[in-house]
Amino acid sequence: MERETFVETAVSSAAVALFLVAIVAVGLMYPNLEGAGGFALVGSLVFFVVVMVATGYWLSRQ
Repeated sequence: MERETFVETAVSSAAVALFLVAIVAVGLMYPNLEGAGGFALVGSLVFFVVVMVATGYWLSRQ
């Protein structure tokens, strides 16, 4: 496996793992997702999208 492919895979996997940790954390903090829980869940999703866009941009410049 080439180094570039490995770096792309590792960075993307780390971002997905961070997203999963955020979703689990929101689920534990707000078990029924009422009120602020829904906003936290949407915020986690938006954060994930922003991180993936930034990661893709960064990787394209490598």
